[in-house]
Amino acid sequence: MRVLFDTNVIIDAAVPDRAHHRVALQLLSRVDRGQITGLVTATSIATCWYVATAHYGVDPRPLFTALEETFTFAPMTRAALRVALEAPGSTDFEDLYLAAAGAEAGAACVVTRNEADFTQSRLTAYHPDELVAMLL
Repeated sequence: MRVLFDTNVIIDAAVPDRAHHRVALQLLSRVDRGQITGLVTATSIATCWYVATAHYGVDPRPLFTALEETFTFAPMTRAALRVALEAPGSTDFEDLYLAAAGAEAGAACVVTRNEADFTQSRLTAYHPDELVAMLL
């Protein structure tokens, strides 16, 4: 299964003080063991860098090294941009763009703590706890 990781899950994995750190690491471990194929976007990496360093004083480079080695990067293409721009009545452009990039890269679903943010996307949204339970 190809799974797009939302930015909040990447941040959770990078920052030990976040409440969902443990489950985020469990999902990254599933990618590392080949149980799922993890997809991530460059915008998620950049946002994680900012949040981890500016708000938590955490250096996310070790996580980024792991992501680079085990994840597939979903390109933020012009086609994905067009999907997000043309979504009717959308208020969450960032998530639409992220989901469109993931769908274009072959994701079957997105793992996020904000499932409601992806109701307009083609991807089924799963909470991290829900996805871990599905993979047991």
